[in-house]
Amino acid sequence: MKSPVTHWGAREWQQNQDLLVPDPQHPQAFPGKCPTDLTGRIRVWLTTENRDLVAHGFGRQRIVLAGASVGAVHTVSSYRTGRITHGQALLVLDHRHRILLRASGMWETYGEVAAVCKVARLPAPSHLTPSYQTRPAGRTGTTRAGQRSRRQSTARQLPTFEKAPGYRKLRTRPRGTTLRVLAMTALLLLLIALGATVGALPAAALPEWSGAVRTLLGIIGGLFGAAGGLWLGLAAAHLIVDALRWALTSSAAGTLAPPLRFFRRRERWGGWTIAWNIALVALVPALIGWGPGVGIASLAHGFRDSALVADLRAHGVAAPGALIDDQEFDTDDNGHTTVTDVPTLAFRGLQATDPSIGGRPLPLDPDDPVDTRRAETVVFLPADPDTAAARQQLAGSVWHGAPTANLVSGGLLTLALPPVLWLLVLRVRRRRWLRAKELVEDLSA
Repeated sequence: MKSPVTHWGAREWQQNQDLLVPDPQHPQAFPGKCPTDLTGRIRVWLTTENRDLVAHGFGRQRIVLAGASVGAVHTVSSYRTGRITHGQALLVLDHRHRILLRASGMWETYGEVAAVCKVARLPAPSHLTPSYQTRPAGRTGTTRAGQRSRRQSTARQLPTFEKAPGYRKLRTRPRGTTLRVLAMTALLLLLIALGATVGALPAAALPEWSGAVRTLLGIIGGLFGAAGGLWLGLAAAHLIVDALRWALTSSAAGTLAPPLRFFRRRERWGGWTIAWNIALVALVPALIGWGPGVGIASLAHGFRDSALVADLRAHGVAAPGALIDDQEFDTDDNGHTTVTDVPTLAFRGLQATDPSIGGRPLPLDPDDPVDTRRAETVVFLPADPDTAAARQQLAGSVWHGAPTANLVSGGLLTLALPPVLWLLVLRVRRRRWLRAKELVEDLSA
């Protein structure tokens, strides 16, 4: 004799089939998205017993409505009870047009529900749609005949009902669904934030002279980390659901269920393909901006800095000075003032903005930039004192540090642009080929 666990899935499938197989004497109606529990059993349906209307919901809920008390059966896309608007539902009304039973979800009226109503000798079900009422919305002016024309607007009127004494709501979702959704959302957000933080940490450890490469790697690492956190959250949710199914099955069978039937690799989700295509499309402008854009900008700044350094070395005059903070204040139209700390060289009673040689100007005191006053030897042009730099900025190569890192990263990303474009073209062509194949198979069938 085989273990009951071996045929547990077959029994559940057979019980669902018993519900789904049409029976003219005992018809059942189900919502469009047939809700099932963790064990795969259908828990929400509408049927008839002895000409009474019987509704089954989650938690073994069973609601019996006497056929004589039912005045109408309607399906609605949306409706109102008082000031509250509800979504799709099946409504069973009494003879005073009040709601006896509400079953949320999309129900059809021309097939299964109609068969249930026919056997129970109830009125044929119908679908209620919103009505539109035209009303004046204001005056537009005087016509030549002296008459005033009025603009017309349409108001959407939803079906409105009251709840009857003994009103019941069918549980079309398991208890605690809202709490589970909130917990799942919180878990996903936590893992996404954690993944993005972990992904950006390697870039944050890079030195400041790495320039735009540090920012680029931080963005890429953060995005990959967020994607990894999302995948980990979804995988954890699937694992928890599989574990609950395995535990419920083992408890019902009285023995341990085979784990491989519950903890298995899931089919590939089509949403990942869509996400991958969107990422490829978004990657193209990013590569253009961070590739040729950063490379060309770094090259132009490097040549500019080289010309400045060569001019100061050849014609500059050295003088004692200091690095100070010259704050700039900018007030917008709303009165908000923005303060910007500008590294400035002070010498011989003059001031000149420190140039960004090698990718950045001399750093101010990070703890208190306003009180920064560090002694520097300033080299300036006598004919143009605004052109000045600290001697330490003229000692090394202007290409050392951030400019070189930006040129290397820009070149690599520029070289990566053609393969990414070609991969995107291949994916689009493959998608078209698959659609054409599906069309041929449908026509052949």
